[in-house]
This record gives sequence, C-alpha cells and structure tokens, in this order.
Amino acid sequence: MSVIWAKVWFDLWHRKTRTMLAVLSIAAGVFAIGAMFGMSDQMLTGMDAAHRAVNPSHITVSFNTLVDRDTVLDLKNVPGVAGVQPLSQNTIKYKIAPDAPWKQGVVLTLDDFDEQKYQVVQLKDGRWPKRDDIGIERMAGQFLNKDFGDKIIIKIGNADREFPISGKIRHPFVPPPMFFDLAFFFMNAEGMERLGIPEGRFNSAYINVTPYSEDFAKQVMTVVKERLAKQNIGIAAVQYQEPDKHWGRMFMEGFVLVMQLLAVVSLVMSVVLVYNTVNALVTQQTDQIGILKAIGGRSTTIIQVYLTGVFVYGLLALVIALPLGATVAFGITQYFLNLFNIDYNEFRVSDTAIIYQTIAALAVPLIAGIIPVLGGARLTVRQAIASYGLGADFGSNWLDRIVERIGARFLPAHYATALGNMFRRKGRLFLTQFVLVTAGTMFLMVMSLGSSISLTLDKIYERRRFDSTIQFARSQWIERTIEIAKLVEGVENAEIRYGHSATVLVGGKQTKEAGAGTTIEGVPPGSDFLVPFMVGGRWLQRGDGNVLVMTNDLAKRSKVTVGDPLTLDMGELGKSDWVIVGLYDPVFAGGFNDDIVYVPQDALFVTTQRLSRGGTMYVRTTARDRASVIAINTQLKELFEARGIKVAISLTEPENRAGNEAQFSITTTMMLVLAIIVAIVGGLALMGTLSISVVERTKEIGVLRAVGARSRTIMGMFVMEGALQGIASWLIAVPISLIISPPLANALGQTMFNANLYYQFNGGAIASWFFIILVIATFASILPARNATRISVRDSLAYA
Repeated sequence: MSVIWAKVWFDLWHRKTRTMLAVLSIAAGVFAIGAMFGMSDQMLTGMDAAHRAVNPSHITVSFNTLVDRDTVLDLKNVPGVAGVQPLSQNTIKYKIAPDAPWKQGVVLTLDDFDEQKYQVVQLKDGRWPKRDDIGIERMAGQFLNKDFGDKIIIKIGNADREFPISGKIRHPFVPPPMFFDLAFFFMNAEGMERLGIPEGRFNSAYINVTPYSEDFAKQVMTVVKERLAKQNIGIAAVQYQEPDKHWGRMFMEGFVLVMQLLAVVSLVMSVVLVYNTVNALVTQQTDQIGILKAIGGRSTTIIQVYLTGVFVYGLLALVIALPLGATVAFGITQYFLNLFNIDYNEFRVSDTAIIYQTIAALAVPLIAGIIPVLGGARLTVRQAIASYGLGADFGSNWLDRIVERIGARFLPAHYATALGNMFRRKGRLFLTQFVLVTAGTMFLMVMSLGSSISLTLDKIYERRRFDSTIQFARSQWIERTIEIAKLVEGVENAEIRYGHSATVLVGGKQTKEAGAGTTIEGVPPGSDFLVPFMVGGRWLQRGDGNVLVMTNDLAKRSKVTVGDPLTLDMGELGKSDWVIVGLYDPVFAGGFNDDIVYVPQDALFVTTQRLSRGGTMYVRTTARDRASVIAINTQLKELFEARGIKVAISLTEPENRAGNEAQFSITTTMMLVLAIIVAIVGGLALMGTLSISVVERTKEIGVLRAVGARSRTIMGMFVMEGALQGIASWLIAVPISLIISPPLANALGQTMFNANLYYQFNGGAIASWFFIILVIATFASILPARNATRISVRDSLAYA
C-alpha cells in the first residue's frame, strides 16, 4: 500500500465516528436526490406511458339526451374527425349488503367491449359482463372488498336487484374511490336497458381528431355542436385531453418540482457538513501537514491525500444511498401510480436519478472539500508547525467579550465555558447554524403550508353556504322540486340552478383557448348559496340583465376583462350577447371542473326560453355535522326517487372537504418527510461539529480532569453546547420563517395547486420545532460527550 493510501486508510479507520458522520451526511443528501428525482422520472414517465397505452380520446362529449348509434357514428363525417366511439354512463344507487347503506355509483357500457377504439377499459380478471351480472372497476373492488361471485345490490325503479360480479375491469380515467367514495361498474347493453337506456342509444361519445392539436380539437367540437344543434341535440359537457400526457400530470408536476427543490436543499446541507469535516481535519492535522512538507512532501501530495479521503466518503455514501434511494423512489412511484389506477409492479430504477446521485456523491463533496484542502496545502512548514491552536485566540474581539460576560453573569463556570466554546470556530459555527436554521425554516414552512391549505379550505367552504348538492337526471320544475325538498326535516333552504354548456365568442369569433368546455350556470336573484373569490369587478346583483362573472383564467385566455362584451353560443339554444361585470378565482378547482360562467338565472331563462326549470339543487341544512348532512341527503334522494324524480349525482360538503384534505395531506406529508430528513442532516452536522470539538479540546479536557472535573461535568459541557446551538438555530429560524413563509406558501400554492392560498403561520409548529431541535441536539451531543468523558488525563496531556 502506498504512503498516500496508508494515510487515507489511517484517517478513515482510526477516526470511525468522523468517517461515519461524513458518510451518513452525504448519504442523506444523495438519498434525497435519488428518491425524489427517481420518483419524478418514473412517475411522470409511467403516467404518460399508461395514458398512451389506452389510446385516449381527444374529446369526451356528453349529450343532454339519448342519441342513437347512427347519429353518433355519423359524426365521423365532420371534417377533421378521425374516429368516434359511442358509450353510455349512468348514475346508480348501490349497496354491498342488504343491511348496508345506499351509495352512489356510476355504470358504464360500450357499444362493444371487444371492439374498443379509445380510452380502452381493460379486463384484468374474469369476463366481460352479460345480461344478468355486472363488472366492477378493480379499485372499487379493492375498496369495497368485493370479489367474483359477490353480489352488488342496485336500485332499479322501486325494486332492488342483485347482480353477481363477473369480472374486474380497469378504467384508466376514474378518481380513487377512497377520496370520493364513488364506485364504477360495467354492464352490457341488455343490462343498461334495465336502467332506462335502450340498446343502441347512448348519452356520450369519444371523438378523436386529425391532425391533433388542442386548438383544432376545439374548432372541430364547435362544428360538432352546430351539427347536433340542427338535430335538437344539446351538449351537456365537453372534456379535452392531450393524447401524450396523462390527465393527472397537472396535479403532480408542481408537487414533483417542489420535492426536487427540497431534495437539492438537503444535498446542499449535507455538503456543508463535508466542508466542516474536511476543514476540521485539515485544521487538526496542520502539524502533520508541516511534517510532510518538512520531509519533502509537495502541495499536490497534500491535496491528493485529503481529496482521496473525501472521494472515499462519497463512494461509501453512494453505496448506501443508491439502493435505498432506488427502493424508496420505486415505492413512492408505485403508491402514486396506484392512486391513478396504473399498474407498476415490476421494480425499476431511474437512470437519470443514478446519474444525479453519482454526481452528488462523488463530485459535489470534492468541490466542497477543495477549499479547505487548498488552504492546508498552501501552508508553509513554519506556518503549519507553529499555527496549530485550538481557538486560543478566543476573546480577542468584541463578540467574544460579550459572550464571556454573558456566560460569567448568568451561567455556572463549566456552562459558561460551553457557551464560549460555541464561538471558538466561528466559521464552523456559521455553517452548522446554516444547516440547523435551514432545517427549522423548512419544517416551519411546511407546517405553515399545511395550515394555509386548511385555512383556504375553511374560506372556500365558508363561501359555499350549502351542505348538499343534488344533480337531477333531467331538468325539474323549480318551485315544485324545492317544495318536495322542504318536506325533509332538517332542510333549512334550497335553490335550483339551470346550467348549459356554451362556447365563448369574442367579436363574433370563437376564442382560440376558450372552446366548448365552458359551463353557464344561472344564479337565482339574491342567492347567497355560493359567492366565489372575486378578483375583479363585482358579483351578480338583483336586477342584473345580460351580465356575467367568469374565471380570471378564462378571461385571460379569451383576452377580455371587466366591462368587455362577448357572445355565448349555447348550441341548439342559440347565441346571445353579454357583458362581463366580474372575475373570480376558482380556488382548488384545477382540472376537476370546467370553467363556470355565472349569469343571472332570470336573464338565462329569457335567453334560453327554459323557464323555471333547472337541473342542480343546492341544499342548506339546519345541522352541519357530517352524519346529519349525509342522513338528510339520503332522505332527499329517497324522497325524490319515490316521487319519480331521478337523481343522477349527489354530493355532500363534509365529504367533499374530507376528500380535499386527504388529497392535500399526501403532499404535505411528503414534504414533511423531506423536512425531517433535513433535520436529521442537521443533527449529523451538529454531532460532527461537537466530535471535532472534542478532538480539538483534548488537552483542555485533560487539564479539567487534572484539576478534578468529573465525567458528568465534562459531559454536561458538551450537551449544553449542543443544546445552545439548537436553541440558537431555533431563535434564528422562527423570524426567518415568519418572513419567507408567506411568499413561499403562495408560490407553492401556485406551483402545486394553481391557487393563491390564504396564508396562516402555524404558531404551534414553533413549540414543536423547539422540542424537536432540543431532542436532536441532545442526541447529537451524547456520543461526542461520552467520548470526551473517556479521555484519561495521561492520554489528553500527551495528545499532539
């Protein structure tokens, strides 16, 4: 073995604690890089691959009436249409056992399950449904704990009918049932006849265009609407999607970006510990550097010795972090892809993440270590041999003198010494504090983000002054239906709104971006059931005519603002002119809802000549707790069904709130995990600093031992030093987080949720972090403190 490798091996093996701390600190950062970048690479790639595999439709259109097969297929003759596939979806009431509560579900049927073109549903087990059985969406099967042969009870008219499960089917475009409690089922055409949809008639269609572009798809859809309007067929809803990007990508891209940034922060902080370690090592071994130079060693040899040690640190860290990061990245990816109903069972590794981890483990620590190594290599023989000191110049500046006076006045002698020891190596103190403060700031920021999300949800639901939403299968007479609703005990008030899809026209021409996905919703005069977040202009008022309030995003895409006129094309109901009086922000709507344009319901009735009829009921209850609202909502559905009024969809606000919180809790939990990793890196940095301090103060410990200091006193000094560092970082992190958390929370809200959050600093997190940092500091101090107590007087005084 060469002299260089002998020296490197000696430093690594005989300073195992220092080696372990350096390796673990680098490994923590490299692990975070591998886990987060590996997750993002696999997750986004896996989502897009699964999306392309089912040949997604460019347009999904829902009709407001049943349409025969020939009429749907005739849409292929519209210029630009590449293909059409008819289908039907129908809402149902189901339960999993005779004594179980009724729940809401959706049944889907295709013209031919064996001849699918677009958005292919895949049979995973069993067979396709026949006349007297039913297929279950596989996530719903798992959620309901139902398997082959088990029966699902469906309400058909006034009767209950049992259907055995014939197969498990994957639908690529369904929300997770654990968030929305909405199960999907499948029937063939004969089965759907029982639900009121005759064979050969459909209420929806998939449409693909050629050549594909978003603008062209919207242009084609405008022609389709006009064609259907001539046949008195209205459009209930339109959804667009890109063929190469998964529909859930918009929910994950912002989350992935934030997690990557936090991983980079974690790496930077672990590198700080590398710098600290190398700097301390060079400082500790300045006498050895002087001896090497005295016997002919060159600066290049010195550089080679210490950078080789840093390289070994990185190599060992890579060995630890690479498999761990790959495993965690795959596990997180599998979890999220399963939420989107995507199979991801074969273990995979991201090549991109491996490259980033290798650079992070081998190159970044070398860059961090080069500065202290070059400083040591430049020392002359005289400087190296004469300069070895252990902070003996402490007390030479104003800060040191202030620290000495504070310690002498308020602390016992040995604790005052611990306070002074903190400031002996101010550069090392600064770097250690940087890591601890960053960890504390991240923790407080993540906790405040969670509080801000919760507050924003509170503000949203404060403005939603209703407790239940009921969507009817067909428009109902408003006064009669509201009278029926008020028969249910617990219903305080109710209103019904009329809605219709429309295309926004500016200057008589279709806007490039607005397209046919806009929904017009009429608001009854004086309604206070829903007032959105206004960002411009005003809300609707009594006596308003043809005025509207639209989303700020839709206004920007349509290049209009408050006061501008525009035209709404409602297909078979014709066109009408309106004026914009307000803009609102649909916080957290994201991709779940179309752009909703609110207009006075009286004006909408005059325009559409659909007087006093509507399809959506909002209900306000006297009791607001979840159990009461769900019970009242169930009674309403049963009463309407008994009166011959078919309910298509019903939702309660408490359930919506729980679903939103569940979705956002995943995000904040992941961020909190990364914050904890950063805190662990901070603990390692503190442990490394104190371990180096023990080595540097070996002679000082010997002197204390010689004059009678007990092990408990020496151990208390180092634990106190660690605790003081933790408390100091807490005192710095709190005001910093108070300053930077609001803009960061807002930026995170825009990046991850496309929404401005109502900011709320989490005051309880201050106390939590104080406790956490004290625990981390105490545990980080124990090992160095115990090592200090084991140094004998002879060994310490002989140390050089």
